Amino acid sequence: EEVVAEAASSKKRKGQKGATTTNKVNVREVKPLQSIKAHSSNISGLSWGYHGSASSSSSNATPTTLLTGSWDHGLKVYDTHRMDCILALNGSRVVTSLARCSNSNVVATSSPDCTVRLWDMRTNGEGNGASVVGGGGGSGMDKSLRQSHKGWVSSVQWSPTDPFVLASTSHDGTLKVWDIRSSLPLHTAKAVNRKGEKALCLAFGDGIIYSGGSDCVVKQFACKI
Repeated sequence: EEVVAEAASSKKRKGQKGATTTNKVNVREVKPLQSIKAHSSNISGLSWGYHGSASSSSSNATPTTLLTGSWDHGLKVYDTHRMDCILALNGSRVVTSLARCSNSNVVATSSPDCTVRLWDMRTNGEGNGASVVGGGGGSGMDKSLRQSHKGWVSSVQWSPTDPFVLASTSHDGTLKVWDIRSSLPLHTAKAVNRKGEKALCLAFGDGIIYSGGSDCVVKQFACKI
């Protein structure tokens, strides 16, 4: 049940003859329905799990899993109804961001070691339930795209239309576009205007990628694969 608390704050202002009047503003504080200790360090990424499988009656069905990533090197899958952890994987590096592929539970993560990693987060009861993409099926094994960035990878996002394409930004000031069937990036673009500035975030549009960084500028790039 949602719990709402109201707090009253007052603001004084002068009237026409110097008198003061007080306006009361009600501030509604909404408390969480549920809280869990999900990780032992900063939580750096959240994403809904994939829910458009053939067994689903509608691709618009409510997601039943939540994916989390953390600076504790961990990736987890939570059941959204019970908020129980149903899968936990331990990587070898801090997770600075995560993103899920548009048509599966393949997850990309970024790290301070200049690397983008891919994970298969399926929890279908096959084997241990998850593995690193292209790895040997053991949880916690790192399978990375070839190191191309020269700084902390700050953000990753999948193309909304092509399940093989993703993009990443980095503190080295670049935006890179990848096809996961290749270990090398397809394109590299300068995402900031000045040397030393950092590319911090990105978003896909229709044939377009937007990036933002510490130079306070949003850039738009054509993305034709």
